[in-house]
Amino acid sequence: MTHVMLIVGSVRPGRVGLPIGKWVERTARADGRFELDFVDLGELRLPLMDEPNHPRMQQYTQQHTRDWSARVSAADGFILVTREKTTVTRQH
Repeated sequence: MTHVMLIVGSVRPGRVGLPIGKWVERTARADGRFELDFVDLGELRLPLMDEPNHPRMQQYTQQHTRDWSARVSAADGFILVTREKTTVTRQH
């Protein structure tokens, strides 16, 4: 079975990306043609830039990086729900 990782990349409070990601998750699971790994980057809270080597070398020093790398490597494909653009209208 094809393994797809669904990544919600929006992390700010009040984000719209998570409900959209959950909708995509429900739709994808109902389809039944692939195994889905749902990842909410806001919940995962991976540290950024805490590895001394470039990722292409795969010489990770942190366990959370090794775990994340294995999870990403297991995927055959990806669905990315990216940040949303918001417009603030001010009334005077």
